[in-house]
Amino acid sequence: MPDDPQPDAVPDVTPAAAPTPSVPVDARGVPIPSEEELARVAEPATVRHAPKFGAFITAGALVGIVVALVLVAVVRPEVPWVADGSGFISFLDGEGAVRTVMAVAGAVLGGFLGGLVAVVADRRSVRKAVRPDV
Repeated sequence: MPDDPQPDAVPDVTPAAAPTPSVPVDARGVPIPSEEELARVAEPATVRHAPKFGAFITAGALVGIVVALVLVAVVRPEVPWVADGSGFISFLDGEGAVRTVMAVAGAVLGGFLGGLVAVVADRRSVRKAVRPDV
């Protein structure tokens, strides 16, 4: 009979011809989850902009060195400008000794002040942390 299906005729079903669900994918071909899936699985995050302590301490030390050297140039200590050779190390003789000691002291003090500023900035960032409502 003409209405009977032919056993030889097999429909052509290839992956390209099969219907695909409309799931968005990223550039690598990984499916992107929907909003419902994200709301079910994801946990709310806290966004906080914490300072980098090393950068604050380094900046404080550099500013301390510059301030100490400017202070030495302005105050003009009563020591000879030129080394007379009696010091253990040549740059630690005469005004070079004052410059070196002041630069090291300025660096240490500036580093501590930079660290203090970083701690204050970190505490402020904890208080101003954004907690998104989901």
